[in-house]
Amino acid sequence: MLRLIILLRPFARYLLIVWLLTIVILSSIPSIPTLKIHTAKSEIRLDYLIHFCEYGLLAGIAFLAFVSTEFKMDHKRFLLITSGLILFAILDEYHQRFIPGRAFNLKDIYSNIAGILAALVYCVVVFRVIADKNK
Repeated sequence: MLRLIILLRPFARYLLIVWLLTIVILSSIPSIPTLKIHTAKSEIRLDYLIHFCEYGLLAGIAFLAFVSTEFKMDHKRFLLITSGLILFAILDEYHQRFIPGRAFNLKDIYSNIAGILAALVYCVVVFRVIADKNK
């Protein structure tokens, strides 16, 4: 897995652009049905898991795109990227108010932010491992 991350690093900015565009295009499609798992006592909405994964991947790609070649990043850059990703998540959810059949959902934003923060923790750990191995 570490080798894959190292190999993807030079292409991360291109992947970031593609993934951002994918998110905007998919969130602009009108009336996408909500995926649910029905159990005996309740139903589980899978769209929250999808939001978590899509924004986790976005954050992972973003951090990879802006990390140094030594896999180090200062706190200011981490904060700036994280803030930008959270702002994008909120704006993306807000823009769905204007798409027929779509709506603004605060729980989607929570799922997006949770995915971003999970990816941040993952990237901090993995980048330190890679940086230590490169010493």
